[in-house]
Amino acid sequence: MQIAFDGVSKSFGSGARRVIAVNDVSFEATGGTVFGILGPNGAGKTTMIRMLLDVFRPDTGRISTDGVENGNRSLSFRQRVAYLPEERGLYQKRKISDVIHYIGALRGMDREQIRTRMMPLLERFDLVDSIKKKVSTLSKGMSQKLQIILSVIHNPDMLIFDEPFSGLDPVNVRLVRELVREHRDRGKLVCLSTHMMAEVEALCDRVMMIDHGRRVLYGALDEVRRTNTDFQASVNKDCDPTGLPCVVRVVKDVDMNHVYLKDGATLNDLMRELAAAKRPVRRLVEGMRPIEDIFISVAGSAADRDATPPTKQADAAERSL
Repeated sequence: MQIAFDGVSKSFGSGARRVIAVNDVSFEATGGTVFGILGPNGAGKTTMIRMLLDVFRPDTGRISTDGVENGNRSLSFRQRVAYLPEERGLYQKRKISDVIHYIGALRGMDREQIRTRMMPLLERFDLVDSIKKKVSTLSKGMSQKLQIILSVIHNPDMLIFDEPFSGLDPVNVRLVRELVREHRDRGKLVCLSTHMMAEVEALCDRVMMIDHGRRVLYGALDEVRRTNTDFQASVNKDCDPTGLPCVVRVVKDVDMNHVYLKDGATLNDLMRELAAAKRPVRRLVEGMRPIEDIFISVAGSAADRDATPPTKQADAAERSL
């Protein structure tokens, strides 16, 4: 599946109370990739996802799926998509098996298809022994695992996961990572929205960051990291390149020394001079900042942001309509 936004904008309210939640956003995402949707709270991520799912219609711009404009409005699109929202909702008085059968039926599956898909997923997430338990008795982590199962039970072509790691211990975080990679490797499109930057670096092929409704970063993850990095190399912290002819300065970090090279100098120059100076090089990598550092530098700290984020204002404006 392929999705595309072309100049999409969405606002709520009118006059002095009008709030622009998404402002002229364009991007493309295709099957076989994990596409990270990043941004601080209130940036417009949820509004954008709701437009993709046709909960909201854009004020301007076009949304297309598989090259078809407004293809997200068809029944077939809805049956091919899974959405795990950040704000969860489960039928608390029903048993796990009942909830899975109900959601599977809504997705057009018959009982045999549901049972065939359900049992391996329950085993994978260690919920087989809880199949007859009511949802209300589940812990937060177990509820989260159930919601993930409900999201993938119908083998969707596109998965939209909003904070899927919330409430999960490290073992189950790893299980979700594996699930995401498996779907990507089978040609599915996974849209991942999370504040856990370590998971973004571990999983995402491409990323887009929005802030105050606007797209501020977009592209392949490594390219985004590379183009937002001003140092050219990093070496192990016990290797000090200070004073080498090709080095302008060195910034020491907890684990690595970040090296700024003179104009025209290359990594080959650095390696050659380190070897000549007999500096202990155990690791040398091209300079790329962690995505978390880039996130913070682009979005700024929470203290620097508006007192009321745009989408919070948008929610209030929407309720007042």
